[in-house]
Amino acid sequence: MENMNKKIQCIALVIMCLSILYFGVHMESVEKMKEKNMIRVSVVLPHSDDGYWSNIEKGILEGEADYSDRVDVQIHIPQLNYNIDQMVELIKRQTAAKVDAIIVQGNENKEYVDALIGARNQGIQIVLVDTDILIFPPHLYVGTNNYEAGVLMGEKLAEITGGEAKVAVLSGEAGYANLQERCQGLAAISEKYPLIEFIRLDYDNYDGLTVMNKYNEIHGENPEIDTLVCVEGTGGQTLGAVFKEEQSEYQNIVVFDITEETQKGLKNGIVDGIVSQDTNQMGYQAIKEIVKYMDEGKYSNNCIYTKTGWIASETIEEEEAYE
Repeated sequence: MENMNKKIQCIALVIMCLSILYFGVHMESVEKMKEKNMIRVSVVLPHSDDGYWSNIEKGILEGEADYSDRVDVQIHIPQLNYNIDQMVELIKRQTAAKVDAIIVQGNENKEYVDALIGARNQGIQIVLVDTDILIFPPHLYVGTNNYEAGVLMGEKLAEITGGEAKVAVLSGEAGYANLQERCQGLAAISEKYPLIEFIRLDYDNYDGLTVMNKYNEIHGENPEIDTLVCVEGTGGQTLGAVFKEEQSEYQNIVVFDITEETQKGLKNGIVDGIVSQDTNQMGYQAIKEIVKYMDEGKYSNNCIYTKTGWIASETIEEEEAYE
């Protein structure tokens, strides 16, 4: 027993020494970055995927490369996709680390907003990408004009359906301003085309299995619905991956975001059209604007909209798809 206690004490001593060494090296690294006038940017992304957030991350890293003498970027992702509690904890950790800027997706959750306000009160610049927060102290938003993107989707939907459709909308979750704005812009088309009726709104929780469950549930409960609109990327990605040839449950399907799966869906006739977002530029512009703020004390604009576009089968290979 005595030998066992000595072993435990030795292990504890080693761990303590390593912790002190790590902390010392970390603090020394931070001090060196301050001496070099390096801007410490922490990025908290909700998800690591193969099409959307990975492109935002790629743009951020390209920005870091172009401003390598000015910016040091650290990227953090929760263990569970879109887990608010874990993201709040990551934001609080980066606040405690006293970074210069935090790049993160907006969310209306109170604890999430409070964590970001806490960071801002510590002098940390808050940059929201993809999704803004409607009521928040002055900050930078870089991303899609989501209301106008919804209007674009509605206009194209009217063209595809001839101005007459019974529509189900599949969204991600409640509480995301970007999705709410897209739905509002989309629904505005019914003022111009009263025969486009929006029958129901469902949520897929950013989960492919839920997408398919909702796909079948909507058709089963409301067989008169002939059009499905997915206002966030999971819906289109899932349908493009699952169906290898044109499906028959819905006459028309319109989705968001260019990914490998949504392109397959378009080419296979499953999807009629895609609203594209320039996710790479969301990430890149966020870094570029942070450097500008640190140099000049202001952003180019507190709201920077990146490009959106409409992709149909005849334009899928064209560069102007994002314009």
